[in-house]
Amino acid sequence: MDHPFITTLMKSGPVGQTILAGLLLLSGYSWAVIVSKIRALRHAEDGIAAFLQRFHASGVEWLRSGSSDAGREGSLARVYQAGAAAYRNQLQIAGAYDALGADRVEATLDAEVAESVAELERGLTVLAVLASASPFVGLFGTVWGIMNAFRGMSSEGSAGIAAVAPGVAEALITTVAGLAVAIPAVVAYNLLNRRVRLLELKLDRFIPEFLDGAALASRGSSPGHSAEDDGAPVFASHDPRGAR
Repeated sequence: MDHPFITTLMKSGPVGQTILAGLLLLSGYSWAVIVSKIRALRHAEDGIAAFLQRFHASGVEWLRSGSSDAGREGSLARVYQAGAAAYRNQLQIAGAYDALGADRVEATLDAEVAESVAELERGLTVLAVLASASPFVGLFGTVWGIMNAFRGMSSEGSAGIAAVAPGVAEALITTVAGLAVAIPAVVAYNLLNRRVRLLELKLDRFIPEFLDGAALASRGSSPGHSAEDDGAPVFASHDPRGAR
C-alpha cells in the first residue's frame, strides 16, 4: 500500500514537486548546520573551561615568562595569546606598562574577542534565514496547490472532492514541509544563540582579569611587592566554577 505522502508527491505537478524537493534539501542542510554548531560550541565550552581552570591556578609568571602553556587552542586561548603579545610589545617599545599601554592591550583583547564571537556565530545566520524563509516557500506551494484545485474545479465543471483533492493535498503537504524546515531551524537558532551569548560573556569577563594580571606582572620589584606574590594565583579571588 502506497504511503499518502508518496502518493500525493507523485500526483503533484512539477512546481509542487520542485518545491518539496527544495524544502527536503533545505531540511537536510539545516540539520547538518545544527549538528555542526552543537559540536563546535561544545568544543568551545570545554576549551574555555579548561583554559580558565589553568589560568586561575597560575601565578604572575604566566605573563612574565612569555609562556603560552595556558592554552594552545580555543577562542579564549587565542584571546590570551593576543593580549600577551600586545603586552610584551608594549614593554619592548615603551619599556613600561603604563595607562596608555593598558589601553592598547585592552583594544587588542576587544578585537580578538570580537573575532572569536564572529567565528562562534558562524552558521547561525543560515538557521535564521531558513527559519524565516521556509514558511514562505511552503506558502508559495500552498497558493499553487489552491490554484490547481480551482483549475480542477473548472475542468471538471463541479466542486466535487475528486476535482479539488489533488490541489488541496498538494497545498497542504507543501505547507507542512515548509513548517518542518522552519520549526527546527528557529528552535535551534534560539538555543544556539543563547550558548554563543554565554560564551561571549565569558570572553568579555576575561578582559579585566587579564588586565589586572598584566598590571600585577608589570610591577616587578616595585616597593611593597614581595617574591611571595609571584607564586600566588593572580585570580585566586575568582571562583573557577563560576566561569564554566
